[in-house]
Amino acid sequence: MPFSQVPTIDPELWGPVPERPYVQAAVQLAADPDAVQAALDEFDAILRRRAERRRADTRRLVAELYARHGVNPSPERVDAEAEVACAQERDERLAAELRRLVTPEVAVVRRARTLTDRELDEDCQAALRVLATAPPSLLEFQPQAEQRYAAERALLDGFATQEAEVAGRLEETRGWQLRRRRRLRRELARAGRGRRAAEHRVRAAAARLAAVQARQPERDECLAQPRVRAVLGTGAAALRELHDRAQVQEVAATAELPVVDRPVTPGAAR
Repeated sequence: MPFSQVPTIDPELWGPVPERPYVQAAVQLAADPDAVQAALDEFDAILRRRAERRRADTRRLVAELYARHGVNPSPERVDAEAEVACAQERDERLAAELRRLVTPEVAVVRRARTLTDRELDEDCQAALRVLATAPPSLLEFQPQAEQRYAAERALLDGFATQEAEVAGRLEETRGWQLRRRRRLRRELARAGRGRRAAEHRVRAAAARLAAVQARQPERDECLAQPRVRAVLGTGAAALRELHDRAQVQEVAATAELPVVDRPVTPGAAR
């Protein structure tokens, strides 16, 4: 269901959020808070680049469709139509998220039944705007971040164990066994270099995982604010009511079709 231009939400709707909310997640994983912030910025940049690629792909598709029909529109027109298509795709994605996140209260659902389609659409737009301006979710990156952190931790543990074992053998080797001691020192140096490199990779992986883990509580806290929850609940009820009305209209339109034009129900007698 397409939505029109989303109005701007009153900035006072969002209450204050704690500064550096990622610090707790950083402490739990022994990660540097500044590195966690850098990872958050990197994830947000990935999402922005993805949106830019989507707009570029949509613009290219719009231009190709015009070219197939022998039309040469202005770049401004192609940009405008691509922007409309991207906005519709974004609204549909946000509407699906709204349905998943929010179950409206009974009183809000009853109120939605008394509104016009235009009023319901305005409620939907307000709720989608809130979701669009909330901190973006990073849950899609969590499985990979967890796997990388676990793998790097395993490598670090392996190098640490190897280093400890070689150091023990070197300590037990008698002083006159010079060749053996030189070989063990080389092994110890290699194990130490491997451990230090693994520690660096673990810190980087911990920062990325902490960033992912920190974003969701921050997002949940923003969306749990009373005024925000009210807007989302109203929008979810409006979205449900618009869907129900569309289904009723579809059933009515099907019932008015001549018998020969009605959809055939699978398994029905012919």
